[in-house]
Amino acid sequence: MTNPAFTRRACLRALSGLLAAAAVSRAAHAADPKKMIVLYFSWSGSTQKVAEEIQRLTGCDIARIETVTPYPRDYSETVRIAVPEREGKARPPIKPLPDLSSYDVIAIGHPIWGGQMPMALYTFLENTDLSGKTIFHFSTSGGSGLGDSQQEIARLEPNAKLLPGHTVYGWGGVRDLSVVRGWLEADGIALKSGV
Repeated sequence: MTNPAFTRRACLRALSGLLAAAAVSRAAHAADPKKMIVLYFSWSGSTQKVAEEIQRLTGCDIARIETVTPYPRDYSETVRIAVPEREGKARPPIKPLPDLSSYDVIAIGHPIWGGQMPMALYTFLENTDLSGKTIFHFSTSGGSGLGDSQQEIARLEPNAKLLPGHTVYGWGGVRDLSVVRGWLEADGIALKSGV
């Protein structure tokens, strides 16, 4: 005859083991989120502020897209360089970026110059294959919104999953970073706990 107390103990031990295994499985899943990096090009600092807010909210990695020859700090001088670059479809050399192969989500941020991405973004996108990755795209502008940047990224990275683009007013500095959380939540980008 089976001892009821022994059976009950065995069942409780087995159940405890199953619960512990499930907890370990959940912990392993929580510790292995999709890897994300935010890459940004910023001249005035507005796009950098948005990129840093994304990093703060998600805990992702971050890297700056920088031209080998920096643009002048003076606005008029930068325009004198940027307009001919755009009209001539220039591809200014950029500094090396981290290896992106281990990232699942690539956030790409930039200002809008004359209705377009700065030409450094073309340099980056034309020399980087983001096939199979998810692109979270955002811009800062003085009123041009995304310009044609969403369509251009879709054209240049046809094998990536491009999420809807987001833009924030950034002329003279970003005044409302609270919108960034809404962008991330709407696109299903996980936020780190406690933010």
